[in-house]
Parts: sequence; structure tokens; C-alpha cells
Amino acid sequence: MAHEFYAIDLPGKMLYKKPFNISIRRITPIEQRYIISLSQKEQVSEKEYVDFLKKLIQFDNPEMTFEDLFYYDFQYILYRIRFTTYPKYPIKLKFVCRGKIFDENNKEIPCETEIKQDLDMGKLIINTPDDLPNLRTTIDLENLGTTPIRQKIMGDDSVISSFAEKNSIDINDIQMRLLLLDLCLISNDKSLEEMWKLAEEGIITTSDILEIEKWFGETNWGVKEEMIIKCPKCGKEESRGYYLTLDDFFSAF
Repeated sequence: MAHEFYAIDLPGKMLYKKPFNISIRRITPIEQRYIISLSQKEQVSEKEYVDFLKKLIQFDNPEMTFEDLFYYDFQYILYRIRFTTYPKYPIKLKFVCRGKIFDENNKEIPCETEIKQDLDMGKLIINTPDDLPNLRTTIDLENLGTTPIRQKIMGDDSVISSFAEKNSIDINDIQMRLLLLDLCLISNDKSLEEMWKLAEEGIITTSDILEIEKWFGETNWGVKEEMIIKCPKCGKEESRGYYLTLDDFFSAF
């Protein structure tokens, strides 16, 4: 029996060079048993999940592949598949209140009440690249933060890999890779080699890099993994972040 696919719009669609439309489908009952078996394995690779998820996605442009998707759009697809397949089963989240209460001696103590929240599609906060603010540091960074700049960032992986190989840099060193990504981010019309030299000479400062990383962390498009929670005991209300693994999306209800 043919599977029914549903067209969706990706938050970052404007950033892709290839024109395409994307559709997803629900997980079938048989596939549900398989995905649950994955979550119960002692060791499961991300590739096993990815190979499974590829079956749930269709592109109308044959030149577009799963590997071409930006991470934040892949993340959005995970939410859509999860809530399309299990519309009656929200994702269960737990938080611990960070407010204060008074004990029987009128002494202020941490509240630490466990707060349970249900997450469904209607509660997701979703940003697009057009929502992103610009960034300013101590060096001249005109237009940094606009969509064309971010499009350049996401295409810099090959440049970083080539530079690392040429200069005997361990590409698996996450901190070094982040530094190279930061340098690409502010490179404008300069090469990564030129940016590396500026960093070595101290023209690009540590403060610049920290501001870039702060901006990059706060301005991701796609699902903003935050929600407003309110403690039933002390009444404290605040925005709290959450993080979901692949197991969280598919294993338990």
C-alpha cells in the first residue's frame, strides 16, 4: 500500500540554492515497533535513526538529498513527524523550579518543585532566518547576520575541512572546529587563511569570538527549544530551555 505524504514548509527554505518542496509521512505501526526496538538497544548509532528517517521524507527535486538539509530544518522535520504520527501523545517534559519559598521558620529556601509539561506542535516556537538580528563586534562586520551571510556560513564545511587538512589541524577537535566556523562567519571577502592570520596576530580578539558565539547560539532558526513554565507551588514563571534526543522523539509516550 502506498504511503500518504504531506507537504510541509521548512523554516530555512529560503537559504537553499536548489529549489525544492518536501513532504513527510507518518510512521507505520510496524515501523513503530522497529523504532522502539532501536531505543531499547544498549548501543545505537545516529546513522540507524537517520537511515530510518530517510524513508519518511520525499523531495520533488531529484537533485535534493537528505544530506543537503540544514540541521535546524532536520530538527523541525523530527518534530513534524513525531506529532503527525502521534497527535494524541505529547512529548513529556520535566523541569525543576528555580524559585524560592519560605519554610516553617520563615527562612528562604529553594522551591525545587518538579514541574511537568506537555509539548505538542501548537506549543513550538519557530523562527525563520529573517527573524535574526545583526551582530556587531570590535571589527568591521557590515551586514553580518543577514540571510546571505548565514547562507555562506552553512556552506563553509568543505572550506574548514580543507584548511584543517592542509594545516594538520584535528578536525575532530570540537573547539577548534568552532573557532574555524567563527572565522568563516566573519570572513566577508577574506579567505579562511587570511582570517587565521588575523587571529594569530590578535587583530581578531577573543571578545570578537565570544560575541560571535553568543550571537550564533541565540539566533538559530527553526524550533526554539524553550517554553514558558509556571510553578504550581511558588508561582514563579519563566522561560526554560529543553533538549531532546532522538530517543525522546520516538521511544516513550
